[in-house]
Amino acid sequence: MAYRLFILLFLFRAGLLFSQNSSQANDSIVSNFYNLDSNNRFSTQYSEGMIFKLQNRYSNQIEKGDTLMAIQTLSKLGTIYSNHASYSQAYQQFWNVLLLADKIKDEVTIAQAHEQIAWLYSIFEREEEAISYFQSSLEIKKRLLQQAKISKQSLRANYYGLTTLFRERNKPTLSKAYLDSCFMIHYSGGENVAPSEFLLAEEGYYLLNQNRTTQALQKMHSIEAWFQTYQPDYLVILYSFIGDAYQKLKAHKKSEYYYKLSIKISESSKGHMNYIPRVHQKLSELYFNMGDFKKAHHQLCEAKLLNEQLFDSRSEKNRPLFEINDEFRKEKEAHQKLIQQQRLAQLEQEDKIWFLEKILFIAAIVFLSILVSFYVRHLNTKHQTERNLAQSNQELEKNKNKELFELKNKELAISALQLIEKDELLNQLKNSLTNAPTPPNEVEVRKIFKSISNSNAQNWKQFEARFVAVNQSFFKNLNAKYPNITAGERKLCALVKLNFSSKDIAKLLGISTDSVHTLRYRLRKKMGLDRSDNLFKHLELLG
Repeated sequence: MAYRLFILLFLFRAGLLFSQNSSQANDSIVSNFYNLDSNNRFSTQYSEGMIFKLQNRYSNQIEKGDTLMAIQTLSKLGTIYSNHASYSQAYQQFWNVLLLADKIKDEVTIAQAHEQIAWLYSIFEREEEAISYFQSSLEIKKRLLQQAKISKQSLRANYYGLTTLFRERNKPTLSKAYLDSCFMIHYSGGENVAPSEFLLAEEGYYLLNQNRTTQALQKMHSIEAWFQTYQPDYLVILYSFIGDAYQKLKAHKKSEYYYKLSIKISESSKGHMNYIPRVHQKLSELYFNMGDFKKAHHQLCEAKLLNEQLFDSRSEKNRPLFEINDEFRKEKEAHQKLIQQQRLAQLEQEDKIWFLEKILFIAAIVFLSILVSFYVRHLNTKHQTERNLAQSNQELEKNKNKELFELKNKELAISALQLIEKDELLNQLKNSLTNAPTPPNEVEVRKIFKSISNSNAQNWKQFEARFVAVNQSFFKNLNAKYPNITAGERKLCALVKLNFSSKDIAKLLGISTDSVHTLRYRLRKKMGLDRSDNLFKHLELLG
């Protein structure tokens, strides 16, 4: 007996491990297909006639070019196929929906197709792909919501899908977080909004998972009547939940009743067949706990057989699915790859253009810098040349003026010497007349002496006028600096500036040489010059 018990336990655990695939097959796909956001009641009852009718309708719509209606027909076909475990067919229908929606750029339909494909991925434990498609659908819907093309309630189906996905993956915290989002969106329409029975069923299962079994049963029984009236197919899932609750309470008979009722409803309606392997597995666990190992083994074998039929990759139904026979995805990936290659080539071309522009810009800057440098150097050279020329002209003009000045002064000196000679001649004549043996007429002599005196005075005035004309600034500066000098001292200054000797000055002024020395001494004193100071050089500085 112990040996047989051991064998049954081994078979049970092996079957349990093998049937883990089915534990991921979830009911959530159905709630999505039933369109939780409207009151439309779409029948998912499977029949060959209905499939044939929908296929003919789709062909006619394609011929007429009515793409939107064709998309709706494909969605219905996909819903029926998936609800009756023909996942390969459902998978192909939904990819065709996505292909058509993408061609007409209908983002609402694209979002729904992503959502439907996510459900199928979640059945086969491809969690990453399922989450990815749920999220991509959600992103599109949020963008459409911002554009006021859909209502906020449309987001609820995505959150509901993620709720069931994480519930089946045994991640209650994440499942509850998305369930809360569902409730928040559901009640965003106001306080008088009727509760969603699908959400209440998920909440009941969460309470069951938290060991609040009595509350969970109350909630699930409270919504049982609604599903019996409006969505009897979903009772396959609800009764499975209720069976779980009674098994926790060790009410084995009630648990057995609801598990069998769940299987019976699925067989009669051909609905939620993906969920039935799990119910058989739960019945196996129940019988094992009850000690009925034969029934436990039978239910385990049923679960294993259904798992192979529904989820095994060797199944005729699923082989195309696992081969990923989705032309749209391949086409999109190839198109995306082509776009990436074109974008990469464009970026490389832009980089080359940018590099050439940078080189040209640098070359232009260098060229302009050289040009500006040459221009500035040319200007500097030009200005320097002009300055040098101006300085040269100034020097030439200065030298010219100096030479002219010196020439004029030489002329003045010559004129002064001529005056000296003339005065000497006149003095000799005067002496001759005075010492003549025969005295001339006294009146005539006086006239001659007077004429000589007048001529001397006039000659000096002419000399002074010519000196002033040549040395205009000299007397001006002299009078400004030494206003207290006399007219005779000014004459002395003029003759000293012409570099006359004291002897020549004495002849010109008609005084003795000693008197000239006296005049020079007084002049130096008035000018405040020391004995070491040169009077000629000092007067030169005055102009």
